[in-house]
Amino acid sequence: MSGFYSEKIFTNELFDVFKQDAAIVVYLKKENNLIISSWINGGYQENLKYIVNQTLDGTDYDEMVSMDYSTFQTRCMEEINLNPNESAGMATSACMDNYAISVYEYKDLKVTSIVTAGADNNGIKAGDPASFYEHNNEYNLDVGTINIITIIDANLEPGTLITASITATEAKTSVLQDLKLESQFSTHIATGTGTDGICVISNKSSENHIENAGKHSKLGEIIAKSVQEATRKALYLQTEMCISYQKSVLKRLSRFNIDFDTFYNKTEGITKTDYAMKFNNFNSNTENIAYISGIIDLIDETQTNLLEICDVVHPIKNIIKLFLDVEYDVEFNSIDDVLNYLIDAINTHLLK
Repeated sequence: MSGFYSEKIFTNELFDVFKQDAAIVVYLKKENNLIISSWINGGYQENLKYIVNQTLDGTDYDEMVSMDYSTFQTRCMEEINLNPNESAGMATSACMDNYAISVYEYKDLKVTSIVTAGADNNGIKAGDPASFYEHNNEYNLDVGTINIITIIDANLEPGTLITASITATEAKTSVLQDLKLESQFSTHIATGTGTDGICVISNKSSENHIENAGKHSKLGEIIAKSVQEATRKALYLQTEMCISYQKSVLKRLSRFNIDFDTFYNKTEGITKTDYAMKFNNFNSNTENIAYISGIIDLIDETQTNLLEICDVVHPIKNIIKLFLDVEYDVEFNSIDDVLNYLIDAINTHLLK
C-alpha cells in the first residue's frame, strides 16, 4: 500500500471516522456490540475499537493468493497502525474517496450509515450461477463490492443486531432494484454483489434499549433510509450509477447482452454513422423507454415462472404494434424469440 496518512472526515459523540491511507476507519469511542462480515473478529463482537473498510489493489490480490484471508487482513490492519485484536473490517475494490455517509434521526434514535459501493462488474442476483466453489478455504475472490457500516445510537441485543442487518441488507437490495441494476451473471436484476460486506453496531452504553429493528419499526425505517441514501450516493460516486444513467433503451436491454452493435448488425444498406443518428434519438426517448420497460417486465414474469411465454406473446406484440406500428406473423417459443422480434421491429421502425 502507499504512504500512510490520516484525515478525519466525520465525528460525533459515539465515533470518529478517518480516511486512513486506502481505508475508511471508524474509531468507536463508547461501549459497543456489533455483528460484522470480517475475516478477523467476524460475527458477533463486543467492544471492538476499530471498524475498517479498505480498498484492495492488484498487489493486494497477489498477496492474498499466498496466504489465508485472515492473515492478509491482519497485515492490512497493522499497516494502518491498528491493533488487529481490536479491529474488524471489510475489503473492496471501490475507491475510498467515493464513500457516502447518511444520518437519519427520529426522537431519541439516530442511525449513521457509511457506504462504499461498486456493482458494475460484480452485480449478481442471489441464486445466479456461482463464480467459484470453495473447499477447505481455497478459492479465488473477485471483489467489486457494496460495503455497509451502520451505527445505531441505541442499545441492541445480539438478536436485534441480526434483524437490523436484515433490514440494512434489504435496503441495499431495494436500491439496486429501483435502479434496475443488472446482474453480471444472469438476465435478472441484481440483489447485491458477490462480495458484499456489512457491519451493524449498537451503543451498549445507551439507556435506550431496543428489541425490534424490523421493517415495521421506526428504527427499521430509519436504518433502511440511511442505508438507501448512502448506497445511492456511493454508487453514483463510484460508477455514476443513477436514475438518469439508466434512462435509455440500451441500458434497459443491456442485461440481455443487447448493445448498439446487436441492432446495427441486423441491418442492411445503411452506414453505421447514419444508423447511429437514427438510433440515438430513439434510444433516449423516454416514451420508448417506457414501452421497452413494459415488455421487459413481461419477460421478467416468464423468467420467474409467473407467466409462460405463450401468455405474453399477444400482449408484447400489441405493445410493439402500438408504439412502433410494426407487426410480424411469427411464433415465440423463448425469451430469445421475443428479443429478436423486438430488435427486428425497432429496426423496421427506424428504417422506414
